[in-house]
Amino acid sequence: MKAAVPIPENVPVLTDGGVTLRPHEPRDLDRMVELAADPAMMRWTPIPAPYSRAAAERFALDYAPRSWADGSRMLWAVEFDGRFVGTVDLAGEGPLSSLSYDLHPDARGWGVMKRAVLLAVDYAFGEAGKEVVRWTTVAGNIDALRVAHSCGFRLDAAVPDGVEVRGHIRDAWVGSLRADDVREPQTEWRTDVFETERFRLRPLAEHDDPRIRETLDDPVSRKYLFARPDPLELEHAAAERLRKWWTAAQGLTCTWAVADLETDDYLGDITLLHIDEVTGAEAGFYTRPEARGKGVLAEAFPASVRYAFEKFGFRRLTLFAADSNEGSKKLARAAGFREVSRQKLAARSDGVFEDLIGFELFIDDYREAAGS
Repeated sequence: MKAAVPIPENVPVLTDGGVTLRPHEPRDLDRMVELAADPAMMRWTPIPAPYSRAAAERFALDYAPRSWADGSRMLWAVEFDGRFVGTVDLAGEGPLSSLSYDLHPDARGWGVMKRAVLLAVDYAFGEAGKEVVRWTTVAGNIDALRVAHSCGFRLDAAVPDGVEVRGHIRDAWVGSLRADDVREPQTEWRTDVFETERFRLRPLAEHDDPRIRETLDDPVSRKYLFARPDPLELEHAAAERLRKWWTAAQGLTCTWAVADLETDDYLGDITLLHIDEVTGAEAGFYTRPEARGKGVLAEAFPASVRYAFEKFGFRRLTLFAADSNEGSKKLARAAGFREVSRQKLAARSDGVFEDLIGFELFIDDYREAAGS
């Protein structure tokens, strides 16, 4: 191979006292290969597979220093606890840079990448003349989303067919950070977990997808939910989950999977959507066929209402149901909601137009009913 390119003397070494960004070095190579073989790296990034030590050497000792030298990108090794744990990459010669990052499995869960990204973007804005840093990842890469969200990136868009990974077009999540943006979350991402007597209410998980698919494909669900693909495949259930992850990170929704307390099996969803400081939130839900008639939502839905008022501090909740949907109307009334509107022929169930019934519950009425 070509001789290693000398590391440019002007590569900045950045540190916050615990996490350090520095040039890549020969001692990083073995851990770079380990990182490249990590299943998450293989799934979410375009890194070549398999990834050899020679490939790591070319990247660390040739490509990275050449990039610094020609100004095309800023590539740092991330050091934590005295060892290489990942890479931060800011690409682009002009005022707009594209951010990517990866982290070794043994450094995850410590907030390392958040600190590394903040060091990099502060340098990009303060010293390198950048005006905007854009972040893009494959939709579903929730660890990368958590980092971007925690660093203050605005979550701009979920883009269909927005990124290519190893020759395959994938949906993308895109965010951006301006030089004058605060480096703190721009939205409240609600991921609370709580329990009732029989159920755990938690965020949706990828392993729920098969049971979500069966729920959405059920005739009763199809009757009252918006149009669904037919046949409804696993990929459609995954898309439903990803949409709810993304809108939750944007602060627009909060979705709980209602899971069996002992097995953690998914039994249904409760979602608070259109979250707004003034109007509150709209509640929606659905359950798996075998969970109906067993009091799943009768127990879980009032608990979610209580949580929305007492923990989230919402002042108002609404709920809408087709007039023929007796189960949803019954649940609304049992949870304290009162009927406030009837929109003529504003719902379509099994292709038939019918009235849409609106319900609402204010926190003061909730407190009065609860005796508090």
